[in-house]
Amino acid sequence: MATVRSRGVHGPQSGEPSTNESNVAERIVMMCASALFTGLTPRECREIASCAHMRTFARDEVLFMQGQPVRSLVLIQSGSVKLTQLSASGNEVILWMNGCGDAMGVHADSPSCSHTCSGRAMEQCKALVWEYTRLQMLVAEYPQLRRNISQILASRLQELEERFREIATEKVAKRLALALSRLLKQVGKKTPEGIEISLSREELAQLTGTTLFTISRILSKWADSGVVQPRREAVLIRDPAGLESVGCEED
Repeated sequence: MATVRSRGVHGPQSGEPSTNESNVAERIVMMCASALFTGLTPRECREIASCAHMRTFARDEVLFMQGQPVRSLVLIQSGSVKLTQLSASGNEVILWMNGCGDAMGVHADSPSCSHTCSGRAMEQCKALVWEYTRLQMLVAEYPQLRRNISQILASRLQELEERFREIATEKVAKRLALALSRLLKQVGKKTPEGIEISLSREELAQLTGTTLFTISRILSKWADSGVVQPRREAVLIRDPAGLESVGCEED
């Protein structure tokens, strides 16, 4: 299997790492921290990375569509991606928000998988992309990859079960607080004022199974207590720990 070769830098700064070497090192660090590559060594990650190609997706660009055959696995290096599903009536529901280190196109081993949802870049994203046929070869060569894929799928199923229970049993405020707590870890961006989640109120309504009016009312109430600050296309979480207490309040 091909490996990534370093490019030397000529001239007086030859002792410094080249841009290419720095980029490769950054990818290896990101891969080693991803659930997809748990248990693999940096050397193995480097060899696997050499089989991928880099892609940059523009804001609002569609990475894949619901129902299309799975042709590749995408590992997000920077940015965030919204995964949505359409109902029979055409209503859109947000299933997941994926950020740095998250993998998309992860499916059980099958020669004819189709995407169960659509992926759209929420901002400019950089990603490593492995073609499906190459991925199958990597899975055969590195059995740990297969185990990691199984664990990722099991974790996603567990989260979906938790979210289903929340929708069936919890009030909207609690569901919203729990959703925001998950999003903080998945796609939250630290700012001097707090942690920002780039989702509109309408998208939060889709994610929690409620209405735009209800989300707006709850966020306004939480803003009065200083826990959040609603923005046009985002929510700034000023007090992450306070989400738990406000989520227990009546809607």
